[in-house]
Amino acid sequence: MQLNYKIEHRNIKYPRLEFKGTTLLVILPPNIKDPTKIIEKRKNWIQKKWQIIQRAIKNTDTNQSFMILGQPYSIQRTDNETPMIDFQNKTIKINPENPKHQKIMKRKFKKILLQKINSFVEEYSQKLGEKPNKIWIRRQTTKWATCSNKRNLSFNLKLVCLPEKLIKYVVLHEMLHLKHKRHNIYFWQEIEREFPNYKEMEMKLLVYWFQTEILLKNLSINS
Repeated sequence: MQLNYKIEHRNIKYPRLEFKGTTLLVILPPNIKDPTKIIEKRKNWIQKKWQIIQRAIKNTDTNQSFMILGQPYSIQRTDNETPMIDFQNKTIKINPENPKHQKIMKRKFKKILLQKINSFVEEYSQKLGEKPNKIWIRRQTTKWATCSNKRNLSFNLKLVCLPEKLIKYVVLHEMLHLKHKRHNIYFWQEIEREFPNYKEMEMKLLVYWFQTEILLKNLSINS
């Protein structure tokens, strides 16, 4: 297995591994310089994740498709002034090389996603007794969503591609961070009450992370 990796030193106690795209990120404490031991120790984990990444990439159409809320859409090239989404025929009419088209389509996706997220936030606000301060939709590069110390929730634009149930799972995950700052036992107990199959959901999110990167590039929405 030929795998590129990048080393990053942080003020942490123990080393850890993460995949950022198709690059393995080796995060080390300041006193550890050589990543060889941690890479060898986690070799099975690395191979498993790498296989998942490769399957996700292989199973994603190269340049002729997109997904909105888990539904497949075909991409039709157009030179019209304004791009459009044909929800009835499941097509997106766009010139991916046109910056104006890119901006307009990005706004459309943000609106679709924000409406869906707002409905789930409202539902969980009532269940949890917690309410966020503000909600943002951004093209994040490393996470599906984040919760700030100011109780602001930020969601990745890539979520617009996912089925509604997975979006709902991500919303619950961030809403629970309004109660629990860390992924402690109480956090996962509340997750499991709502989503008993949360480990399966986490695996699906991993696969979708790489698929959605390809899908957004099909429309040249890279930032």
